[in-house]
Order: sequence, then C-alpha cells, then structure tokens
Amino acid sequence: MRAIPVPIRKRILELYERGKSTREIAQFSGFCVAAVRRVRQQFRQRGTLDPQTHRCGRKTLLTEERKQRLRELLSAQPDATLAELGARMDRSFRTSTIDLWLRRLGWKFKKNSGRRRMRPTRRGRKKGRLA
Repeated sequence: MRAIPVPIRKRILELYERGKSTREIAQFSGFCVAAVRRVRQQFRQRGTLDPQTHRCGRKTLLTEERKQRLRELLSAQPDATLAELGARMDRSFRTSTIDLWLRRLGWKFKKNSGRRRMRPTRRGRKKGRLA
C-alpha cells in the first residue's frame, strides 16, 4: 500500500484538533478508520508526519567484503565449482546462494557439454507407436 501523503496527514491532525471523531475524519479523507488512527499515533510517537521508510524484509548477505572475496577466489581459480566457492567463503554457503550471487555479479557459466552427449538423441519413430 502507498503511504498517506503528508498534506493529507496534516489535514487529519487539524481535524482531530477541531474535535472531529476518527470515523468522521475517515469518511472525509477516504481512508479507513485504522489508517486515520495510525497517523495520529505515529505523530505522537515519532513527532513527525513523514511516512516511515521501508525497513522490512531480509537483508542481503552479499556484502562488499564477500563480493571482493568471490572475485579473488574466481581470479585465483576460475574453474572452481559452486560448492568449492561456497566452502572457501568466510562461512559456508550453499551452491544455490553462490550461483545467485555470481549471476548478480554478471558471471556466466559454460554448459556441461560432456553430460549432454552421454545419451544419444532418438531419431526416427518412437517405440510402440503405430504407423
């Protein structure tokens, strides 16, 4: 959801000061009762009408130090596997995490052509199919 704009927040506080009820202010402003009440509570707690910045969510583990460490490991051994890279970091990381980080850093991986050639391609008619 979007934050309530600051001019509307000011208007909500003005209406509270004039003695209007929360329900009346909510009907006037077009926001729900809980949102109007929250504006007043946040102003009392923080002393400002500015909306709170986005502070939730998980913080990334890919710090600048870890980026530098990954670059060092790759320059020292470019053919290292994801498991080897994860084990050589400051703490152990799974291969999926290392893969995600390397993709974010712009590294590409060569496909394993040997594994693709193990099974021959099937050409012609499939077994058990009527002609």
